[in-house]
Amino acid sequence: MPLTQQNIKIEDTSNYPIQLFTKVYNYTKGGRVLFCIITLYMILVSITLPCIKCWRSKLEKNKFFHEPTSSIQYFYKVLNSPPLIEELRSIAIKEFSVENILFWENYQVLQKMVYRYQIEYKKAERIGNPKLISQYDFEGYYQEQLQSYSVSSMDDYSYNPNMQVPKEIMPYYINFYHTFIDSLSPASVNISGVSIKHIYNELCTYPTIGMFDNAKNEVVETMFSSIFPILLRQNRKHLNNSAIHY
Repeated sequence: MPLTQQNIKIEDTSNYPIQLFTKVYNYTKGGRVLFCIITLYMILVSITLPCIKCWRSKLEKNKFFHEPTSSIQYFYKVLNSPPLIEELRSIAIKEFSVENILFWENYQVLQKMVYRYQIEYKKAERIGNPKLISQYDFEGYYQEQLQSYSVSSMDDYSYNPNMQVPKEIMPYYINFYHTFIDSLSPASVNISGVSIKHIYNELCTYPTIGMFDNAKNEVVETMFSSIFPILLRQNRKHLNNSAIHY
Protein backbone atom coordinates (compact mmCIF):
# COMPACT_ATOMS: atom_id res chain seq x y z
CA MET A 1 0.00 0.00 0.00
CA PRO A 2 1.59 3.28 -1.06
CA LEU A 3 2.27 5.86 1.62
CA THR A 4 0.02 8.82 1.38
CA GLN A 5 0.25 12.20 3.10
CA GLN A 6 -2.60 11.13 5.42
CA ASN A 7 -0.73 7.96 6.48
CA ILE A 8 2.41 9.96 7.23
CA LYS A 9 0.45 12.32 9.48
CA ILE A 10 -1.04 9.36 11.38
CA GLU A 11 2.41 7.86 11.87
CA ASP A 12 3.83 11.14 13.15
CA THR A 13 0.92 11.52 15.59
CA SER A 14 1.40 8.00 16.94
CA ASN A 15 5.05 8.77 17.79
CA TYR A 16 4.18 12.01 19.57
CA PRO A 17 3.98 10.54 23.15
CA ILE A 18 7.45 9.00 22.75
CA GLN A 19 8.87 12.24 21.41
CA LEU A 20 7.29 14.19 24.26
CA PHE A 21 8.71 11.77 26.85
CA THR A 22 12.16 12.05 25.26
CA LYS A 23 12.03 15.84 25.34
CA VAL A 24 10.95 15.86 29.00
CA TYR A 25 13.67 13.32 29.85
CA ASN A 26 16.36 15.42 28.19
CA TYR A 27 15.03 18.71 29.57
CA THR A 28 15.05 17.38 33.15
CA LYS A 29 18.52 15.86 32.72
CA GLY A 30 17.44 12.28 32.95
CA GLY A 31 14.61 12.99 35.39
CA ARG A 32 16.90 14.32 38.13
CA VAL A 33 15.39 17.79 38.07
CA LEU A 34 11.86 16.38 38.20
CA PHE A 35 12.86 14.19 41.15
CA CYS A 36 14.24 17.23 42.99
CA ILE A 37 11.02 19.17 42.37
CA ILE A 38 8.89 16.31 43.73
CA THR A 39 11.18 15.97 46.77
CA LEU A 40 10.96 19.69 47.54
CA TYR A 41 7.17 19.53 47.24
CA MET A 42 7.01 16.61 49.69
CA ILE A 43 9.19 18.53 52.17
CA LEU A 44 6.93 21.56 51.80
CA VAL A 45 3.77 19.54 52.46
CA SER A 46 5.10 17.37 55.30
CA ILE A 47 7.22 19.90 57.22
CA THR A 48 6.77 23.50 56.14
CA LEU A 49 2.96 23.63 56.03
CA PRO A 50 2.49 22.06 59.52
CA CYS A 51 5.05 24.54 60.91
CA ILE A 52 3.14 27.42 59.34
CA LYS A 53 -0.13 26.09 60.77
CA CYS A 54 1.45 25.80 64.24
CA TRP A 55 2.85 29.33 63.97
CA ARG A 56 -0.55 30.72 62.99
CA SER A 57 -2.18 28.91 65.92
CA LYS A 58 0.32 30.46 68.32
CA LEU A 59 -0.36 33.89 66.88
CA GLU A 60 -4.08 33.31 67.32
CA LYS A 61 -3.57 32.21 70.91
CA ASN A 62 -1.31 35.17 71.73
CA LYS A 63 -3.85 37.54 70.23
CA PHE A 64 -6.26 36.75 73.08
CA PHE A 65 -3.60 35.85 75.65
CA HIS A 66 -4.67 38.41 78.24
CA GLU A 67 -8.35 37.47 78.15
CA PRO A 68 -9.76 35.10 80.83
CA THR A 69 -11.10 32.73 78.20
CA SER A 70 -7.59 32.13 76.90
CA SER A 71 -6.14 30.61 80.07
CA ILE A 72 -5.35 26.94 80.53
CA GLN A 73 -7.70 26.93 83.53
CA TYR A 74 -10.57 28.05 81.31
CA PHE A 75 -9.61 25.43 78.74
CA TYR A 76 -10.07 22.72 81.36
CA LYS A 77 -13.59 24.06 81.88
CA VAL A 78 -14.15 23.78 78.14
CA LEU A 79 -12.95 20.17 78.26
CA ASN A 80 -15.55 19.47 80.93
CA SER A 81 -18.38 20.95 78.86
CA PRO A 82 -19.93 18.25 76.59
CA PRO A 83 -21.31 20.75 74.00
CA LEU A 84 -17.92 22.43 73.63
CA ILE A 85 -16.18 19.05 73.51
CA GLU A 86 -18.31 18.27 70.45
CA GLU A 87 -17.17 21.51 68.81
CA LEU A 88 -13.56 20.70 69.65
CA ARG A 89 -14.05 17.25 68.14
CA SER A 90 -15.27 18.76 64.86
CA ILE A 91 -12.25 21.06 64.78
CA ALA A 92 -9.87 18.21 65.65
CA ILE A 93 -11.25 16.08 62.81
CA LYS A 94 -10.52 18.88 60.34
CA GLU A 95 -7.05 19.33 61.84
CA PHE A 96 -6.34 15.56 61.75
CA SER A 97 -5.84 15.38 65.52
CA VAL A 98 -9.04 13.74 66.76
CA GLU A 99 -6.97 11.20 68.73
CA ASN A 100 -6.31 13.92 71.33
CA ILE A 101 -10.03 14.39 72.01
CA LEU A 102 -10.54 10.62 72.16
CA PHE A 103 -7.63 10.36 74.59
CA TRP A 104 -9.19 12.98 76.87
CA GLU A 105 -12.62 11.35 76.84
CA ASN A 106 -11.25 7.88 77.55
CA TYR A 107 -8.97 9.26 80.26
CA GLN A 108 -12.07 10.69 81.93
CA VAL A 109 -13.74 7.29 81.66
CA LEU A 110 -10.80 5.70 83.47
CA GLN A 111 -11.19 8.22 86.29
CA LYS A 112 -14.87 7.29 86.55
CA MET A 113 -13.94 3.61 86.65
CA VAL A 114 -11.66 4.24 89.63
CA TYR A 115 -14.36 6.33 91.31
CA ARG A 116 -16.94 3.59 90.74
CA TYR A 117 -14.53 1.01 92.13
CA GLN A 118 -14.10 3.07 95.31
CA ILE A 119 -17.88 3.35 95.75
CA GLU A 120 -18.51 -0.36 95.21
CA TYR A 121 -15.60 -1.34 97.43
CA LYS A 122 -16.95 0.78 100.29
CA LYS A 123 -20.36 -0.86 99.83
CA ALA A 124 -18.77 -4.31 100.00
CA GLU A 125 -16.85 -3.32 103.12
CA ARG A 126 -20.03 -2.13 104.84
CA ILE A 127 -21.63 -5.48 104.12
CA GLY A 128 -18.59 -7.14 105.63
CA ASN A 129 -17.31 -8.91 102.52
CA PRO A 130 -14.88 -6.86 100.35
CA LYS A 131 -14.65 -9.77 97.90
CA LEU A 132 -18.14 -8.87 96.66
CA ILE A 133 -16.47 -6.14 94.59
CA SER A 134 -15.64 -8.81 91.99
CA GLN A 135 -19.36 -9.30 91.33
CA TYR A 136 -19.91 -5.74 90.12
CA ASP A 137 -20.44 -5.35 86.37
CA PHE A 138 -17.51 -3.05 85.54
CA GLU A 139 -17.75 -3.93 81.85
CA GLY A 140 -21.36 -2.78 81.70
CA TYR A 141 -20.47 0.46 83.48
CA TYR A 142 -17.52 0.99 81.13
CA GLN A 143 -19.63 0.55 77.99
CA GLU A 144 -22.27 2.88 79.40
CA GLN A 145 -19.68 5.62 79.90
CA LEU A 146 -18.28 5.16 76.39
CA GLN A 147 -21.68 5.40 74.73
CA SER A 148 -22.77 8.59 76.47
CA TYR A 149 -19.94 10.95 77.34
CA SER A 150 -20.94 13.23 80.18
CA VAL A 151 -19.38 15.11 83.06
CA SER A 152 -20.74 13.63 86.24
CA SER A 153 -20.08 14.76 89.78
CA MET A 154 -17.58 12.63 91.68
CA ASP A 155 -18.15 13.67 95.28
CA ASP A 156 -15.79 12.23 97.91
CA TYR A 157 -13.44 11.04 95.16
CA SER A 158 -10.13 10.54 96.98
CA TYR A 159 -7.72 10.58 94.05
CA ASN A 160 -4.33 9.16 94.93
CA PRO A 161 -2.18 8.85 91.79
CA ASN A 162 0.08 6.34 93.55
CA MET A 163 -2.77 3.94 94.27
CA GLN A 164 -2.24 0.60 92.56
CA VAL A 165 -4.70 -0.15 89.78
CA PRO A 166 -7.25 -2.68 91.13
CA LYS A 167 -7.26 -5.96 89.24
CA GLU A 168 -10.97 -5.50 88.45
CA ILE A 169 -10.27 -2.47 86.25
CA MET A 170 -6.73 -3.31 85.11
CA PRO A 171 -7.92 -4.53 81.67
CA TYR A 172 -9.25 -1.04 80.90
CA TYR A 173 -5.87 0.53 81.69
CA ILE A 174 -4.14 -1.99 79.44
CA ASN A 175 -6.63 -1.27 76.66
CA PHE A 176 -6.02 2.48 77.08
CA TYR A 177 -2.28 1.90 76.71
CA HIS A 178 -2.65 -0.15 73.53
CA THR A 179 -5.07 2.40 72.06
CA PHE A 180 -3.35 5.71 72.78
CA ILE A 181 0.20 5.23 74.13
CA ASP A 182 1.81 2.41 72.16
CA SER A 183 3.48 3.90 69.07
CA LEU A 184 1.86 1.19 66.93
CA SER A 185 -1.61 1.82 68.33
CA PRO A 186 -4.42 2.99 66.03
CA ALA A 187 -4.88 6.32 67.83
CA SER A 188 -1.48 6.98 69.38
CA VAL A 189 -1.06 10.52 70.69
CA ASN A 190 2.04 12.65 70.27
CA ILE A 191 3.73 12.62 73.67
CA SER A 192 7.37 12.61 74.74
CA GLY A 193 9.45 9.46 74.66
CA VAL A 194 10.18 9.94 78.35
CA SER A 195 6.46 9.72 79.16
CA ILE A 196 6.00 6.64 76.99
CA LYS A 197 8.94 4.88 78.64
CA HIS A 198 7.71 5.81 82.12
CA ILE A 199 4.21 4.48 81.40
CA TYR A 200 5.56 1.24 79.95
CA ASN A 201 7.87 0.61 82.90
CA GLU A 202 5.10 1.31 85.38
CA LEU A 203 2.66 -0.90 83.50
CA CYS A 204 5.14 -3.79 83.67
CA THR A 205 6.06 -3.36 87.34
CA TYR A 206 3.64 -1.51 89.60
CA PRO A 207 0.78 0.10 87.62
CA THR A 208 -0.85 3.03 89.41
CA ILE A 209 -4.06 4.89 88.61
CA GLY A 210 -1.98 8.01 87.86
CA MET A 211 0.32 6.40 85.29
CA PHE A 212 -1.28 8.36 82.43
CA ASP A 213 -1.36 11.74 84.20
CA ASN A 214 1.79 13.15 82.59
CA ALA A 215 0.57 12.04 79.18
CA LYS A 216 -2.76 13.72 79.90
CA ASN A 217 -0.99 16.99 80.70
CA GLU A 218 0.97 16.85 77.44
CA VAL A 219 -2.14 16.11 75.37
CA VAL A 220 -4.09 18.94 77.01
CA GLU A 221 -1.22 21.37 76.35
CA THR A 222 -1.14 20.25 72.72
CA MET A 223 -4.87 20.88 72.30
CA PHE A 224 -4.56 24.20 74.12
CA SER A 225 -1.94 25.35 71.60
CA SER A 226 -3.52 23.89 68.46
CA ILE A 227 -7.30 23.49 68.34
CA PHE A 228 -8.35 25.75 71.24
CA PRO A 229 -7.31 28.97 69.41
CA ILE A 230 -9.56 27.90 66.53
CA LEU A 231 -12.45 27.38 68.94
CA LEU A 232 -11.80 30.84 70.41
CA ARG A 233 -11.84 32.43 66.97
CA GLN A 234 -15.09 30.72 66.01
CA ASN A 235 -16.90 31.22 69.33
CA ARG A 236 -15.32 34.32 70.85
CA LYS A 237 -18.57 36.23 71.32
CA HIS A 238 -20.44 33.19 72.68
CA LEU A 239 -17.68 32.29 75.15
CA ASN A 240 -17.41 35.84 76.43
CA ASN A 241 -21.15 36.09 77.06
CA SER A 242 -21.59 32.75 78.80
CA ALA A 243 -20.16 31.18 81.90
CA ILE A 244 -18.95 27.61 81.87
CA HIS A 245 -19.30 25.65 85.06
CA TYR A 246 -17.91 22.27 86.02
